[in-house]
Amino acid sequence: MAIAITIAVSNATRHPELIPVIIALIVGVHFFPLAPLFQVRLYYFTGALLCLLAIMTWLFVPGTVTLGGHQINAFMSVVGFGSALILWGTGLAIWLMGRRLLGIVPK
Repeated sequence: MAIAITIAVSNATRHPELIPVIIALIVGVHFFPLAPLFQVRLYYFTGALLCLLAIMTWLFVPGTVTLGGHQINAFMSVVGFGSALILWGTGLAIWLMGRRLLGIVPK
């Protein structure tokens, strides 16, 4: 619901370039209540990294970049690839934790 509202408000205020930044912030914040709920402390780190990525992108990355005569939405590129790395890293870490808990990995 928050993401749908973000898209509607960003489009209504004519700032669609902010959509990926705000969505990354929403996704990052949602990890904080999940950490105690599932007792996975890694989720605090994941949430903090996603929020930090969104804020640093908004503050220090230009909204658009021209590359080879083509205009690129830099917010979407930086936040998209950064979020993917963070979330894939978290997924890998959770998978490894699960394997260890199940005793699949030899000690």
